[in-house]
Amino acid sequence: MLATIAHYLRIARELARVGVVRKSQLQAEFWFQVIMDCLWYASHVAVFEVFYSHVDSIAGWKRADFRVLIGFLFVSDAFMMMWLTQMWRFGRDLKDGKIDPFRVRPVSTLLLYGFSQFSLEGTTNMLFALSYLLYALAVAIPEPSLLTALALVGCLLLCFWGRLMIIMMFSALDVFLVGSDISRFLNETFLTASDRPMDIFGARMKAFLIYIVPVGAVTHVPAAIMLGRYSGLETLATVAWLLVLGVAIFVGWHRGLRRYESAMG
Repeated sequence: MLATIAHYLRIARELARVGVVRKSQLQAEFWFQVIMDCLWYASHVAVFEVFYSHVDSIAGWKRADFRVLIGFLFVSDAFMMMWLTQMWRFGRDLKDGKIDPFRVRPVSTLLLYGFSQFSLEGTTNMLFALSYLLYALAVAIPEPSLLTALALVGCLLLCFWGRLMIIMMFSALDVFLVGSDISRFLNETFLTASDRPMDIFGARMKAFLIYIVPVGAVTHVPAAIMLGRYSGLETLATVAWLLVLGVAIFVGWHRGLRRYESAMG
C-alpha cells in the first residue's frame, strides 16, 4: 500500500512538473487566468457584503460566518483549477475515444487522465483563497487553538473530497449515457448552490444537497464544522457518510469505465 501511494505521488509530481513547464511558455495566459479568477472572487465577496449591509444574518448565518463559507468555496474552486480541469472535458473525450489510451495503462485512469492538467495559476489562486479563508476564520474565531488548526486541515480535505465526489458522480453518468454531455451541465447547475448555506433550503432539499448530491460537502459542511454549528456526533456521522458515499462513487465510476466499450470500436 505504501509503495503504491509513493508511486502515485511520484506520478503526480511529474504531472505537476510538466504543468509548470507548459505554463512557463504561456505567461500571458497565466496572468489573465489569475486576474480573471481574482475578479470572480471579488464579485462573490462584493455581492454578499452588499447583502449584509442590509441584514444582520441570512438563514442564521452572520456576516463573519458567511465569509468562512465563501472562503471554502474559493479554496475548492482553486483545487479544481489546480488538478481537475481536464475532467470538464470528460464527456467529449469519452465520445472521441481520447480516454482509451488511459484505460490500458497500468495506473489509475482517474490519476492519469483527471489529474493530467496541473495548473500553475490554480496554485497562485489557492494562495489567495487560503489567505481569504484564514482571514475569515480569524474574524469568526478570535481565539483559535491547536484543535482549531487540526479541524481546519480536516475541513480542507473534506472540501477537496466533496469537489472530487461531485465531478466524479456526474462524469459517471457520461459513462453510462454516452453522448449525453450531461456531466458539465449538472456540475454547473448544482455547484451554483455551493456559494450559500444549505440552511436557506427546506429540510428535504438540504438533506438532498448534503447526503445525496453532496454539494454541501464543498462549503456548508466544512464551514459549519469550523464554526461549531455541528455537534461532535453530527460531525462524525456526516463525515463518515461522505467518506462512504465518495468511495461508492469512485467504485461505480471505475466499474462503469471497465464495462464501457471503446468509442474507437
